[in-house]
Amino acid sequence: MKKFEILTILAILIVALAVRLYEIKRPLADWHSWRQADTAAVARNFIKEGYNPFIPRYDDMSSQANGLDNPNRYRFVEFPIYNSIVAAVWSIFGISVTSARLVTVAITLGSTVLLYLLVRYFSGVKTAMLSAFFFATIPFNVFYSSTILPGPLMVFGILGLYYSFARWLENSRNWSWAVAAVLFANLAILTWPIALFFTLPLLYLAFEKYGTSLFKKSHLIIFAITSIIPFLAWRLWMQEFPEGIPNWRFLLNDGGIRFKGAFFRWLIQERVAGLILASTGFALFVIGAIRRNEYKEKLFYLSWLISVAIYFIVFASGNVRHDYYQIPFVPIAAIYIAKGVRFLTNLPTAHFQKYIGPILAVVFVVLMYAFGFYAVRGFYWINKPQIVSAGQAVDMILPKDAIVIAPYNGDAAFLYQTNRHGYPIVDRPLEVLIDSGVRYLVSIDVGDPGIQNLVRNCQPIQTSSDYVIVEMFKECIGRQ
Repeated sequence: MKKFEILTILAILIVALAVRLYEIKRPLADWHSWRQADTAAVARNFIKEGYNPFIPRYDDMSSQANGLDNPNRYRFVEFPIYNSIVAAVWSIFGISVTSARLVTVAITLGSTVLLYLLVRYFSGVKTAMLSAFFFATIPFNVFYSSTILPGPLMVFGILGLYYSFARWLENSRNWSWAVAAVLFANLAILTWPIALFFTLPLLYLAFEKYGTSLFKKSHLIIFAITSIIPFLAWRLWMQEFPEGIPNWRFLLNDGGIRFKGAFFRWLIQERVAGLILASTGFALFVIGAIRRNEYKEKLFYLSWLISVAIYFIVFASGNVRHDYYQIPFVPIAAIYIAKGVRFLTNLPTAHFQKYIGPILAVVFVVLMYAFGFYAVRGFYWINKPQIVSAGQAVDMILPKDAIVIAPYNGDAAFLYQTNRHGYPIVDRPLEVLIDSGVRYLVSIDVGDPGIQNLVRNCQPIQTSSDYVIVEMFKECIGRQ
């Protein structure tokens, strides 16, 4: 790698780090705080209760995840690799939301390097530089790569898998690349199982080299088996803890939304063309998609894009409900935007004005960033700072082993602030909760008649204009 390339990559990484330091110290009460809180709680409990990645626990004891009581707070979704990394950092520097966010930032910087290497391998240096730059700076990706979510780690695993697998196919006797490919595959699949949708490019690369005989190649069979066995073992182990497995089937086609008008509107207009690529970026994406292939890429990027489409279709309602589900789309989007910019900056002068292409490219890119930041700026906002101050008060006042109710429409972000286990939703009568050991309720709905009734008849611990903390007894429940 030439010195110019190294300096360019370093410059991109510096920019990537700088933009992610924006509001990096924000509390865990920003956009999608509910999912971030669940992820962070597992890491925090590794510190508080001892590290056991095979029995992850979060703070939520309610039945809202799947209708089953979960008094042991089991949290069985992805294998907790990301949570383990955060816990390792916390064990050194102390528990801090900021340091957890910086873990995701560091992972994304690594992904930027891997994307550069991958695109450089398939499309050359210029497209690689642009791809890495756009991946590092698209506002949607900037926000989500400073959240406490496992998605960016899965992207890191996928990019590493593609690159190491492609290099391994060059020489199947080079087992260092084979081992790297297996490790990256396991990292991606265990971190977020939707990575299985993104194996189509691997099949394409193997087919390109071996044709239909790829299914007879022992080294590919070994690779596939070693890449999937840990995931299958984890899924089998999860079945021992049914109360800790959230309901996920509604993510497939809840309400029959797949292929309806709303499905296309939300995914294409609102998310891909609006939120992520911000109109002009979508134009560059489309231009890049029709640009002629470069070097070795052939149908590799297309197979990647098809993987994204299949994933969107299968998890139709999940992608409509949650914008963070589109995190895996960002790398391939950055590549096609880069190809689009290159197309505009190399228009044939026989048919176009000399400077029209470069000018359009600059205008489109500038507007993409302007519209993109406008679209995500609200994601950083703390719309309910009361949950932070109330949580801090609970942490200072109540016993460390207290079980609390912190109702926030089922969002565990409020419960996370208290640094206690308990309930983010009242999913059963208060008398039943008290019998199970719950003694305290903290609420930011200070004007709610039911909360005011508890304050009058039970034992208020602390009250303010923003929150109340109440000790409850069965005798005071239901009094008027």
